[in-house]
Amino acid sequence: MTEHAPRVNPLGAEFSWSLLEAAPDGVLVIDRHGEIIFANTHSSALFGPEAELVGATVEDLIPDDVRSTHEARRTRYQDAPTVRPMGAGLLLRARRCDGSEFPVEISLSPLVIEGETFTVAALRDVSDRLAAEQELRRSQDALREAEQVVLVANDRERIARDLHDTVIQRLFGAGLQLQATMSSVDDHARQRLQTTVDDLDETIKELRAAIFALQGAGPSPGGLRGRLHQVVQDAGAALGFDPRLQFEGPIETMDHDVAEHLLAVLREALANVARHAHATQVRVVVSTTDGVGLTVVDDGIGTPEEILGGHGLTNLAARAEELGGRFEIGPADEGGTRLAWHVPAGP
Repeated sequence: MTEHAPRVNPLGAEFSWSLLEAAPDGVLVIDRHGEIIFANTHSSALFGPEAELVGATVEDLIPDDVRSTHEARRTRYQDAPTVRPMGAGLLLRARRCDGSEFPVEISLSPLVIEGETFTVAALRDVSDRLAAEQELRRSQDALREAEQVVLVANDRERIARDLHDTVIQRLFGAGLQLQATMSSVDDHARQRLQTTVDDLDETIKELRAAIFALQGAGPSPGGLRGRLHQVVQDAGAALGFDPRLQFEGPIETMDHDVAEHLLAVLREALANVARHAHATQVRVVVSTTDGVGLTVVDDGIGTPEEILGGHGLTNLAARAEELGGRFEIGPADEGGTRLAWHVPAGP
């Protein structure tokens, strides 16, 4: 086998220092006394263009309140130098030449040159990263708060729905049974039964007020829930009673443009009920569980032909078509009219 002479590095010793100069982080080379003997260009960008780093001590780049502590730690590192991050788990700070401070990550490595050990410190300004992490935490906190608000709102809606569909209906049924019994009892018992029926009617009114309060306690009085409640409340003055409003899904996440269309559709639908239906009950359901849906059901006399061909319903259909959705109106299952407006959640 032919022996070859050792290959000489054609780049020479200057190549190693050029790598430090080209590093994307600030790089300092520090002797055993803490004096900086080399600083790359990026170090000057970190500490200020007017900073004279070479010849300064590394303690000059450290805030006053931790300077003495750092000097002791630097001495300990020189006794047993290793490649490691500095201050693992701590938020380190450095001081610019103008006295301002910034958060920094520092990695340390020993460098032996002609028998003397130096320390290479790689520094990185982490201000942008910490700001992004803080913004992420704020966003996560806001998301958790929003989720909690939605959970509370959904729970209130569930309670209100159970009160209306179960408790009130049972009380109403009990009242009807008592009224039917009144014709077969004496006057004294009839009077007592009438008092009980009146008490049941009063209880039903109080429950309906409680239901409205539960449904009205949305995430924000000025939010979409509040605006929908206001539309329903305004319609109640013309109807002579308050329509029942039910929410399904996270209403406040609805796209703004879709929400504006929804409010206009709800106003027109309730206005038609007030003008033409002669209804005694109206149920409004706003849903975001599958796109955005609005259902308005009344127990009135149905929809007159002139309304079916009028501009109002044509506008509702046009709004749905504009958003890529659909609009339907027809008889409800138990009499009256059912209006359904459904569009995608957003663009």
